[in-house]
Amino acid sequence: MPRALLTGLLALGCAALFGGAPRAGAATAQVTLEVPAGKLKSVRLRHLPRGAQVAFAISSNGRLGVALVSRKQLESGKAKALFRASFAHKMSFKVAIPASDDYYLVLDNRRGSRAVTVTATVEAEAGKKKAPEAPSPPDGGGRLDQTRAAAAFA
Repeated sequence: MPRALLTGLLALGCAALFGGAPRAGAATAQVTLEVPAGKLKSVRLRHLPRGAQVAFAISSNGRLGVALVSRKQLESGKAKALFRASFAHKMSFKVAIPASDDYYLVLDNRRGSRAVTVTATVEAEAGKKKAPEAPSPPDGGGRLDQTRAAAAFA
């Protein structure tokens, strides 16, 4: 699936995340992507409000590292992930967003010898603050600075 279409589908799904969901302020979005061997890929969730509860369910056909990192942490050069783990095939986790910011779900296949297909389902319930904007690709042509993103796994 072309990245632009994938980003558009994720943006539409996550736009519902804080807007037209059946439950007030809650929704689910899903994205499937391929992480090439030796590479990182990320999905940006824009303007998540402080207090939002965000649950992730991730499945893959191989082993990956996963981290959730705020934009401020990435820009500081001292990326400290809100969540970090490695898994093979399936995992899930839930976080409470500590500060309003853009957040990146970073998928790490730098140690892999083959591409890994990943499906990530994001379910969120907005906090009590103003609803955020829909997610979009990272600035710079849809690419996240690989060095900064890799720091989340250090």
